[in-house]
Amino acid sequence: MKPTTLPPLWLLMMITLASPFAMNVFNPAMPDVVRAFGSRIDIVQLTLTLYIFTLGFSQLLCGALSDHFGRRPLMLIGMIIHLVGSLLAAVAWDVWVLIVGRILQALGGGATLLLVRTMILDATEKSEAGRLLSFIYMSVAIAQMIAPTMGGYLNYYLDWRYIFYFSFLMNLIITLVMFRKLGESTFVRSHHHFSLRGLFARYLSILKSPIYLGYALTAGFITSAYLSFASIMPYIFVDIFKGTSAEYGNWFLFVSGGFFAGSLMASKIGVRFGMDRMIQFGLGLSLSAVGALIICLNMGYSIVALIFVLMGLVTFGRGLAIPNAQSGAISSLESSKGTANGLMVFMQLSIASLVGQSMPTILGFGITYVFIAMFSLLLLAATAHFIAKSAASD
Repeated sequence: MKPTTLPPLWLLMMITLASPFAMNVFNPAMPDVVRAFGSRIDIVQLTLTLYIFTLGFSQLLCGALSDHFGRRPLMLIGMIIHLVGSLLAAVAWDVWVLIVGRILQALGGGATLLLVRTMILDATEKSEAGRLLSFIYMSVAIAQMIAPTMGGYLNYYLDWRYIFYFSFLMNLIITLVMFRKLGESTFVRSHHHFSLRGLFARYLSILKSPIYLGYALTAGFITSAYLSFASIMPYIFVDIFKGTSAEYGNWFLFVSGGFFAGSLMASKIGVRFGMDRMIQFGLGLSLSAVGALIICLNMGYSIVALIFVLMGLVTFGRGLAIPNAQSGAISSLESSKGTANGLMVFMQLSIASLVGQSMPTILGFGITYVFIAMFSLLLLAATAHFIAKSAASD
């Protein structure tokens, strides 16, 4: 049997850009798409929430398939599906075709996002995996940093369709590099036929681990808190604060920059401080920032700068906590790491999609309630982490 090898980190970081870029680049254009198709916010919101849900479903399925057939072939197939979805979204003639294109983008992009992390977990130990995953999340942060700004400017100065043309060209380049440079990180193959019954049994077995479940839900609630903000803030900014999509992209740099800085710090000090302390510090910072924002909004300080600066602190904490929570979940298991990784992400994004689709309703009660919902999700994350840490110490 050949030894397990890890593809170059620069290549894995490049691949990681694809899906988070595609997800975030379109967000600033959503209010304009509502008007372009004569649609409603809750329908156009499906372009994001169904993207998020499909992203999770794709990783649920591809995690199990990659344990059977390897990482590389599924990553290449995923990128091709992602490219097809980008083209369909670009030429969409109504909002439902646009939604289908977004679903295809997520179906393919989910495979690459999951399997990059799985490759790292194939080849490294727990503490090193947390450090390398921090670099991967730096790549996610770069995508989240540049995507809303680029999407805002493309939409404002050209048209929302150019967002998808640009995404297609960027990811086509990444795909061509993958064909030439991407190797395989695992040479273990199952000798049993793939069956849904066997897969379901593995899921149940994984979920019986309180350590895995606690860390997975920690990551899930943190992710849901962030995505609840990212899904509704474009409407708040454009419809309530009367800004443009280009201006929204500029302000969002505070949010994505916070995540980048947090991921960078986690990659530098994560091994020294330990997984659980990094999660605790990240959650504490995020809860404090959202709490301060709720107080300010209740006092009547509805200021754009205040919202985005404090949300930058929230995402800084997210950058510290997320890679360590995910590493804690997957590293708690001895086998089926691809399956467990896919299940974890499916849990995360299923929760996030449900929360995201509820945001227009929550916004109807007032801006403050959006952040109260975020605070509640972060409290749930802290509770899940306490359960995971307690189970690990028993």
